[in-house]
Amino acid sequence: MAVALAIAASGCTSDDSAEPQAKDELCRLAPDSGESGTLRQLWGQGDVETDVSNDATDLTEGMRAWLKPGGPEKSALPLRMCSYRPGTTAGARMLSIEFGWLPRGEVGSKTASLPGTVRHYTVNDATVQATDIVSKLTVSCRMPGDLEKASQKVLLQGEASNTLLVGTEVQQKTIDQQITFLYLMTRRATEALGCENAPLTKDPVVKASPTPAA
Repeated sequence: MAVALAIAASGCTSDDSAEPQAKDELCRLAPDSGESGTLRQLWGQGDVETDVSNDATDLTEGMRAWLKPGGPEKSALPLRMCSYRPGTTAGARMLSIEFGWLPRGEVGSKTASLPGTVRHYTVNDATVQATDIVSKLTVSCRMPGDLEKASQKVLLQGEASNTLLVGTEVQQKTIDQQITFLYLMTRRATEALGCENAPLTKDPVVKASPTPAA
């Protein structure tokens, strides 16, 4: 049975029988998409509830504004986008996705703040730091026009936080699946932002990498 998606945005809900949302709706997952397939691997067959905190327009406007001189403070990022949970799950446990810019000088400096043992991965041109619960993916995103210089000083960072896994014994394949899902969702973000280097066009291949030297 294909995954049925319930979308919750601005207090409204819908299912797959409803009219499709706009093509730029970053959080909406078609039942036959690679993103939905990865969630099925994580959770099995069944309904998936989706909460949309911000859409693709919010992402592009916020991320572009941050790069401009006099833009918002760094504390305005990252921007929470989507949250997913199995339809049978109640409460606050969910898999959440958010995006932001990470200054290149801060790459690796946030590792100690991640809960649990941190593992390092490469996924094509992206790098990932992951624990059992949280995965952070960074990749270069060259923005067009007058934002190009500013975008060369930062990396696009996508973060997946899966509180559904709290208190469980997490297997390596689950971490790999979560990283794959984050990669696919970050690819959606690069497409919405218009990254001219198209960094995540290849299919994700998750590989463990050595821990960087201190």
